[in-house]
Amino acid sequence: MPRGNPRGHDRGRSQGRHTGRHSQLRTTGRSRRLALVAAPVLTVLAVGAGVLTSGFALPTDPSVAASNLSGADQESPTAKAEASDERVLGTSRSTARVPLTRPVVVPKATGKLWTTEDLDLRIEPRKQGREVGLVKSGKHVPVTGRRIDGYAEIVTGGITRWVTADYLSKDKTPEAMGLSNAPCADGSEIESSLQPTAVKVYRAACAAFPELSAYGGQDGHGEHVNGEAIDFMVPDSGTGQRLADFLYAHHAQLDLFDIIWSQTIWTIERSGEGFRGMSDRGSATANHYDHVHIKVN
Repeated sequence: MPRGNPRGHDRGRSQGRHTGRHSQLRTTGRSRRLALVAAPVLTVLAVGAGVLTSGFALPTDPSVAASNLSGADQESPTAKAEASDERVLGTSRSTARVPLTRPVVVPKATGKLWTTEDLDLRIEPRKQGREVGLVKSGKHVPVTGRRIDGYAEIVTGGITRWVTADYLSKDKTPEAMGLSNAPCADGSEIESSLQPTAVKVYRAACAAFPELSAYGGQDGHGEHVNGEAIDFMVPDSGTGQRLADFLYAHHAQLDLFDIIWSQTIWTIERSGEGFRGMSDRGSATANHYDHVHIKVN
């Protein structure tokens, strides 16, 4: 029987086992290297898929981007200014921009004056200035103190306007209202029994209507008891109507409470109704066809 070598046999088997083990290690190393190379590629593919599905656009080609930039450089100065405004104000082109305006500053009034006539309101202090309204006679209007070429600046409705300065007065007197306060030509015997306000009405009426010659003052009936009423006897209906119109036109300046003429009456309490009819009292005098009656406040 041949002589064997157990150790040699074992060495062969051991070498076989080592060889197989080295082959396995080489295979595992290659797999790991392939995995390391493949991982970035898979990562790039995954990221690209995510970008496409998320709605983001792919990077623009450099030549296209350069073209876009050159087009942007040609944008008009106006468009650039609008874009700058939008960035500063935080607005967008779809949002309407409200123009910025300076608040209107109304000059403060330095006092008040009375209007002595109906006055046109003008935008500019000149005769050719556009008329934009009317202020009635007998109004106490705020003034700023400014006067230019015969016009005075007043404040009305929160804005300033210009009126003729000559028809503004510090005092609410018949003279200031364009009315006379001189004693009547035929004497003033009834004045002693009249209230001061009624005296002003008496003098203004007799100066404006010299044809008047008879009056009724203080007596013991109706509104005449306290000297607050006057009866102006008229020679004809035409004079009576003109006198009634005159007194009504100046009722604010003369501080009238009522006017009665030709069976009609006007009262300050129902001023908006104008003259309204009265019931028949039975005679021309009782119905006030031959005289105009007034009472002051």
